[in-house]
This record gives sequence, structure tokens and C-alpha cells, in this order.
Amino acid sequence: MLVDTHCHLDQLPDPATTLAEAAAQGITQVVAVSESADSMPSVLALALAHPGTVVAGLGLHPAWISQQPPEAVAAGLEFLAAHLPQARVLGEVGLDHQWATTPEEQAFQEEVLARQLALAAAAGKPINLHSRRCPRQVMERAIAFSRQTGLGAQLHWFTHSRKLIHQCNEAGVYVSVGPMVLADPQTQEVALAIADELLLLETDTPVPISGQPNHPARTRAVAEKLAALKGLSLEDLAALTTANFRRYLGVN
Repeated sequence: MLVDTHCHLDQLPDPATTLAEAAAQGITQVVAVSESADSMPSVLALALAHPGTVVAGLGLHPAWISQQPPEAVAAGLEFLAAHLPQARVLGEVGLDHQWATTPEEQAFQEEVLARQLALAAAAGKPINLHSRRCPRQVMERAIAFSRQTGLGAQLHWFTHSRKLIHQCNEAGVYVSVGPMVLADPQTQEVALAIADELLLLETDTPVPISGQPNHPARTRAVAEKLAALKGLSLEDLAALTTANFRRYLGVN
């Protein structure tokens, strides 16, 4: 059993076929994360249509937040507050300094993230975080959330710095590894620094990786590469990461 812990399933033209193709490669669960107010209902519908296979993640992506008028963001937060109890994860949320370049824009992203994290804490949901161009700031929020709530915190696409990974290990923050590990030596080196008990798998589908279209089925290739790097069998790597995912969700 393999789990793709970060996928934008609602952005694919035929999610049912995608899930069947992934299952044929041993991927039995996919975390479908939202990005916008419009995608949250779609994610909930996918989880309802595929119970046990699709794990719903609801949240407002920082890039989307920076492109919307305040009233649209307020409406998205209202929907999130009402429907987060129906999801398993808060995500994809975080900060993104590619889109927020001024102090005012960054402060707005910070405010919205704080409100979303408060909703997750109140609802007892683990979090899935985005950190483009501000990894340390987001890592610090993940650590604080985990310590204050005892809930899981996952940093997605966070394989850029061994130093930050060591801090995640010390704080018990989960880190997910995606298809960049297949061919990028730096990603491989950083991935090996992630504590075994905090390692998760992802694809970030449909974002293309190294010029190739992405698909939840690529979770298997990621797992095979990590298994080879660690000197484990694929079965042992699958068992390890699946157990980690259940613990991240708070499932015994």
C-alpha cells in the first residue's frame, strides 16, 4: 500500500480513471488538496465519490489568496470554517513569497494562514503546508502548530535544505518527497536526511516534474527510488510511509 499525500486530483479531467491507474501501481490512497474557494467543494465531492481512497484536504493556497480581492478570500474562509470538519486535512495552505513580494502582501498571507491554522486546531485536523521562497518561516509555523496542538504537520516539497530537515526531525514535523527525487542529486541527499518515522510520499499532480506530466501512479517510482537510496525493499518502504501517514492523520 502506497499513499500519495499531496495531489490536486480535482484538476485532472478524469479522476476516476486516474485513481484506477494509480491503484494498478499499488497506490491505494490519495490526499486531494484544494487551492481555492471553488476547488474545496470539488475535493469534498471526490472524497464522497471515492470513500477510503480519496482523503480530502481543504484549504486556501497562498498564491490564490494573493490574486483575489479581500471579499473573495473572506468567502473562502467562511466556507472552510463551515466544511473543514468534513475533511481529514487542512491543505494546501502556507506562504508563498513568489506571489507576495511586498510587506503588505506578505502580512495578508500571514493573517490568512493564521486564521486557517486556528480553524485546523479547533477542528483537530493535521496540516499540509506550502513554502515557496519562505521555507524557514513556514517551517517555524509547522513546528509551533505541532507543539501547541499535538496534531500532525506536513511540509510538502520541502527537500531543499538538510539543515532545515534536521530541525524538522527534532520537532517531529513530517516531510513529503516527490518525483524530484528520481533524478535530482540534491533532492536525494536531502531526502535521505528525513527521519524514517517522518517520511511521506507525494506527487503534487498535475504539476509537471522535470518536464514530465505528473500522475499519482508516480508515487510508486518515488517509493522505489527512496527504497533503493535507503537500502530497503519496496515493501518495507511502503509499510514505513503508510504507517507514518496514519500517524500523521492521528489514526491508531
